[in-house]
Amino acid sequence: MEYYTAIGIDVSDRTSKICVMTKIGGSRRIVEETTVATTKEGFSEYLADKSRAWPVTFETGVHCRWMASHIRGLGFTVHVANPAKLKQLTESNTKNDTNDARELARYTLADVEILHPVFLRAEPYQQMIRLLEARSVLIGTRTKLINEIRGFAKSIGFRIPKRVAAYFHHLDRSTWPKELESLCWPLMDILETVAVKIKALEKQMHELAETDEFKADVERVRQVFGIGFFCSVAYVAFLGGNYGRFAKARDVGPYLGLVPRQDQSGDIDKQLSITKAGSTMLRNLLTECAQVVLKDNAKMTDLKLKGLRIAGKKSANSRKRAVTAIVRGLAVTMMALLKHPEREYKPLSDSNQRILERLSAEQSVPAA
Repeated sequence: MEYYTAIGIDVSDRTSKICVMTKIGGSRRIVEETTVATTKEGFSEYLADKSRAWPVTFETGVHCRWMASHIRGLGFTVHVANPAKLKQLTESNTKNDTNDARELARYTLADVEILHPVFLRAEPYQQMIRLLEARSVLIGTRTKLINEIRGFAKSIGFRIPKRVAAYFHHLDRSTWPKELESLCWPLMDILETVAVKIKALEKQMHELAETDEFKADVERVRQVFGIGFFCSVAYVAFLGGNYGRFAKARDVGPYLGLVPRQDQSGDIDKQLSITKAGSTMLRNLLTECAQVVLKDNAKMTDLKLKGLRIAGKKSANSRKRAVTAIVRGLAVTMMALLKHPEREYKPLSDSNQRILERLSAEQSVPAA
């Protein structure tokens, strides 16, 4: 849709710069520039007398969700720009709040697709992401505390026995040297508190996963071998339940940053690493699941066979390439199941099953 007047907002924590720009023929003219408080009241007061035919554009950020919801509620069309795609704005030599607001309005008048508008998830999905992020912070704290305690023990010549991190605070400390016990008891108490908080967050996550937004989709993707609870809820939450925006299941690969970057010109086509776009947390969870799929004692699946073929190549980083391929395969498989609810999940295809049976039979035949 072509617009003739647009509102660009550069959002800051306390105040926001606003530029209203209009297009007359081939030129653009600034109608108004001002500063408003970054609050619902501030935007409501400023936009009260503005035409609802004027689209409002701002970038993603900590305020973007409530702003989008509030301004749409006032009757405006809202475009939330992806700053990662606007290098000419984020890396400008003349970057400031006023210029940013002008550029956002100018891009909206030129072509909205330049903004690479983002999809904002519904609140239940965002709440699950908040729980996942809070849990990740606590797990990181727990890991750091355990590493510190083990480091203190080694520095005095004592080695703490192995224990699952979630139950490290239950270790019997009666055999610990006195100086270690007197140093580490506050850290162990904090570990116990962190463990309780992690359990509380996980309980909330399980309760949220039972709601209508999550239940069917989580159960569907958990059919995929190697996918656990946390990865399944993260996958559904980060995609926001909107699977129709992916024309094909394989399109989820670029969305999650699981395809190689490209730098091709003429005869030069460089081999680059993956883009790492999208959620780092979801990529890390998928990587953990891929490691489970590739374990020696894991059952044979199509994805494991694919990973073994890649890992078997005598090339640098072949194991990493195999894990990345499995991560992408897991993401695509889950998307295919969500897009096609009628499709049956088969971890091992009939053709691969026959190949494995033939190889097994050949290995069982004694040499002549």
